[in-house]
Amino acid sequence: MRLAPILGGWLYALAASCALAHARLEQAQPADGSVLSSAPTQLVLRFSEKARLTALWVARDGGARQKLTPPPGEPQAAITVALPVMRPGSYVISWRVVSADGHIVPGQIRFTLKR
Repeated sequence: MRLAPILGGWLYALAASCALAHARLEQAQPADGSVLSSAPTQLVLRFSEKARLTALWVARDGGARQKLTPPPGEPQAAITVALPVMRPGSYVISWRVVSADGHIVPGQIRFTLKR
């Protein structure tokens, strides 16, 4: 019966289209894994589609997370947030966004600020 390959292909295409529907990070400044000689003053997250930032934290060298206030407003493909003053060390910035399809998408980047 030829129905099984057709049905399998249809299910694969459906699953692939659903996976692509979520916002995914395409670029970040500072970039993940970067080593910086001067402290960044802002974070820029560029997504594959418009997303709304719902949570944002920064932590230095495995220390306590500091909650940052997400900007209010409509979903955007590029989100810019002011960063606090940073001292030399390793940092992780974690976030959550809600994509256009309503799914929650978490993520994080790591970077180092040289001494």
